[in-house]
Amino acid sequence: MRASSASGGSGLANLFQSRAVLWGTVGVLAAGTLVYLFITREQSVPSGVVVPNIIATPMSPAEAGVTLRATEATALVEIHGDVVTVKYPPAMLPQRRAGQLALAQQYARADEIVLGRKRRISFLDPDGKEFAVADPEKGVMMTR
Repeated sequence: MRASSASGGSGLANLFQSRAVLWGTVGVLAAGTLVYLFITREQSVPSGVVVPNIIATPMSPAEAGVTLRATEATALVEIHGDVVTVKYPPAMLPQRRAGQLALAQQYARADEIVLGRKRRISFLDPDGKEFAVADPEKGVMMTR
């Protein structure tokens, strides 16, 4: 009798133990998924609000010149007085908003360093729609 009651008791203990392991595993996987989603989510980049430089490293005048020349070689840059329009081709425009803002900020910084003053710059996607603007008084912001 003892052998049958011991095995019956251990079967019940195994059932509870396996349920605990199952739910513990589910909980760990759910927590891991939430942490992954939180860490990898896209940065929130609001429209119409100036955000501090995403790439905050200093830029030398030589680096600024290289940035402007590289952009002019791959994008359509039109200058009309103090107004600049930069239209990026599909291969050069980042998909994420934070990348688009960083691209606009870097070009605006380079332009300011080379010229010694800020200008109004409109940044256009491949379809010709404005996605960001550099305002000389406010700064660089997303427009949509």
